Amino acid sequence: MRARLYAAFRQVGEDLFAQGLISATAGNFSVRTKGGFLITKSGVQKARLTPEDLLEVPLEGPIPEGASVESVVHREIYRRTGARALVHAHPRVAVALSFHLPRLKPLDLEGQHYLKEVPVLAPKTVSATEEAALSVAEALREHRACLLRGHGAFAVGLKEAPEEALLEAYGLMTTLEESAQILLYHRLWQGAGPALGGGG
Repeated sequence: MRARLYAAFRQVGEDLFAQGLISATAGNFSVRTKGGFLITKSGVQKARLTPEDLLEVPLEGPIPEGASVESVVHREIYRRTGARALVHAHPRVAVALSFHLPRLKPLDLEGQHYLKEVPVLAPKTVSATEEAALSVAEALREHRACLLRGHGAFAVGLKEAPEEALLEAYGLMTTLEESAQILLYHRLWQGAGPALGGGG
């Protein structure tokens, strides 16, 4: 099982980077364990993960040195929701839209089916704080993904097997960015008016 789980972590890291959803050492992802959660370490190359780049964090007590700075957010989500896995990334179009929208409502069928609506959160601090953690955890009680304005997104996996839950969360992150791109293109098209309206 551990080998399958590491393979899922490695695949998610490679794919997030390849799709431009994170820069080299950005983002973090985790899966729930019996006593806490297994998360990527801070500052590691996500497209080149090794087993040593993963660290277990307990649900109570101090966060181990070297764990992702967002461990405080992951821990609060695991405490307050039924999440089995989490992916935090920086989907570019979704983040850009977060500056202008109170929520992202997908226009495309897949986004409507899997996400329905993605709230945009704007706590005073949006990274690695208890304030951000509480805001995200509360949003993910009702939604499968959320955006922190100007920072990034969190997506939740609910499947029982940890490797499947991690891949599920990753899949939702890609759905979020695809929906954001479609929404942006739609609005650009509307703004272009008759010039791009076709005809003839």
